[in-house]
Amino acid sequence: MKNNRIISIIMITIILLLIITSIGILSNTIRLETIKKANMYEIAKSADSLNSNIEESTDVSNENIADGNEEQISDATNIQELRTETINNDSNISSRSEVDRQQVVQDQQDTNSEVTLVEIQDIQPEEAVQYTKLEDVKISLDMDVSKTTGLSKEDFVSLVQNMRYDKTGILEKNAGWIWECCQTYSVNEIFVLGICGIESAWCSASQHQSTHNYSSLMKGGKLIQYASDEAGFEAMIKLLGQKYLTPGASLYHGATIAGVGRCYCNATTWPKKVYTCMQQVFQ
Repeated sequence: MKNNRIISIIMITIILLLIITSIGILSNTIRLETIKKANMYEIAKSADSLNSNIEESTDVSNENIADGNEEQISDATNIQELRTETINNDSNISSRSEVDRQQVVQDQQDTNSEVTLVEIQDIQPEEAVQYTKLEDVKISLDMDVSKTTGLSKEDFVSLVQNMRYDKTGILEKNAGWIWECCQTYSVNEIFVLGICGIESAWCSASQHQSTHNYSSLMKGGKLIQYASDEAGFEAMIKLLGQKYLTPGASLYHGATIAGVGRCYCNATTWPKKVYTCMQQVFQ
C-alpha cells in the first residue's frame, strides 16, 4: 500500500509538471504571435508614412516644374513686349505679324506616379524654302511691293554689299536685319532700299544719321528719333507693312509704289524717284 501511494504521488507530480510545461509553451507561443503582429503593424505603418512622403514630394516637384514653366513663358512675353516698345515710337502702331508658338503637353511616367510636364517648344518642322535667284528678281513701277523678293538672306546681303550707292556702309551693315524685318512684315526689300535712297540720300544725310531715321518718318513736323539703326529700319518697315500695305488699313491705297506715295509723300513725283533708286540697287 505504501508503495502504491508513492507511485501515485510520483505520477501526479509528473502530470502536474507536464501541465505546467504545456501552459508555459502555450504562453510563449501566444506572446511570440502578439509580438509578430505588433511588428507587422509597425512595418505597415512605416510603409504608409513613406508612401505619403513620396506623394507629397512628387506634388511639390510638380508644382515647382509648373511654376518654372510659367516663369519662362512670362519672361519670353516680357522680352517680346519690351522689344516692341523699343522699336515703336508711334503708340498707334501694332505688329501685323506674330510668331506662332504652341504649348505641347508631354506625359512622363515613373515607377510610382504619372507626372505631366508642360514644355514650350516650336513644333513646326523646318521646311525646305525655295529661294529666288538674284538674276530672276524683277522690279517694275507698278509692282506689288507687299511681296518680298524671295531672295535668301545671304543673297540679299550680298546684293547690298555690292551696291555702289551705299557710300556710308549703313545699308550693308543692316542688310541682314532689313531682310528679316521685310519677311516679318511682308514688305519688298528693294522697295525699302529705294525709299532710303530717296529720303536720306542713301543714308548719307547727317540729320537722318543722327536720328537713325533713314526713311523720313515724321512726328510733329520733326524726324522721329530712334535709339539705333535697327530700331529705325524696323519702325519704317513695320509702318509700311501694317499701315500702307494691308488692305483696309488707314493709309492703304493699293500695294504699289504709287499707292504708298499717296500718303507717304505724293503720288506724282515720289513713286518715280523711288523706282529710280530701286533700279540703282542693281547697277
